[in-house]
Amino acid sequence: MSDIEVIDTHMLGLAGITATYVIRGEQTALIETGPKSSVEHVLSGLESCGVSSLDWIVVTHIHLDHAGAAGTLAQRFPQARVAVHPVGAPHLIDPSKLWSSAARIYGDAMTQMWGGVDPLSADRVHVLEDGDSIDLGGRSLTAIETPGHAYHHHAFLDDLSGTVFVGDALGVRLGDAGIVRPATPPPEFHLEKAVDSIARINLLGANAMWLTHFSRHDDGGGGSVAEVCEEAADGLRRWGSWVQAARSEGAGDLDSATAYVAKRARAELEAKLSEEASDRVESTTSTSMNTWGYLRYLEKQEAPEGAS
Repeated sequence: MSDIEVIDTHMLGLAGITATYVIRGEQTALIETGPKSSVEHVLSGLESCGVSSLDWIVVTHIHLDHAGAAGTLAQRFPQARVAVHPVGAPHLIDPSKLWSSAARIYGDAMTQMWGGVDPLSADRVHVLEDGDSIDLGGRSLTAIETPGHAYHHHAFLDDLSGTVFVGDALGVRLGDAGIVRPATPPPEFHLEKAVDSIARINLLGANAMWLTHFSRHDDGGGGSVAEVCEEAADGLRRWGSWVQAARSEGAGDLDSATAYVAKRARAELEAKLSEEASDRVESTTSTSMNTWGYLRYLEKQEAPEGAS
């Protein structure tokens, strides 16, 4: 039995774009849930791992591709507690605002993509602050505050294996693509906080790192923790410079800025990608959504102090 077991959620019907992780001590935890639309794949994966009960369901943040199935899995495993950032907790208990906020981005595709979201009872929710740990018996998971992608984001460090699970803090690095693409959705993306969070993850000295979308990194090949952290921070800065350049050249609306950024990304960072790999990366974090996140971030940075 492997130490950390990986379940592919087959989100959007695609293999290798979103993972969940089984961690076992005396208690068993599932890190990330995938969306409700993929929950049957997660349940099948748990069965294949020999997991008949869960003590903990742990989410890095509450975006629907990471926590959308939390309420559904909590119904299936009634003894499990759901661990979440304090800002995210109310939205798992009453997901109506979470759903309506996502609908502004995904529109009519919401139900097909995400499958809905089931609420959690408040007594099932366990709030974790920065530095809090979950004792699994023989190993623990420690929450690391890592804002930038979202205000309510945690990475989790497993002390036994020395593995850090970073959610979307570094963005997306699909195994077959081999490049990091930022994940910078509106409205919460913040460039400086994202870069600082990557630096904090790097300073943990972890032996290995898992990105939820969807790759493992260590010193054995495919990029070390430090190398991938450097690549991710560099990518964030470069995408930011492209959006700034688009605006300065008069391409400040979303469609024009997206076209500009897509051209620069393909020429400078993603030229080696096959068309298939490029499509898979785009389905995981789209150029349009990333560009929108930067535009919204820049608007907020430029707004008069005290303006919303």
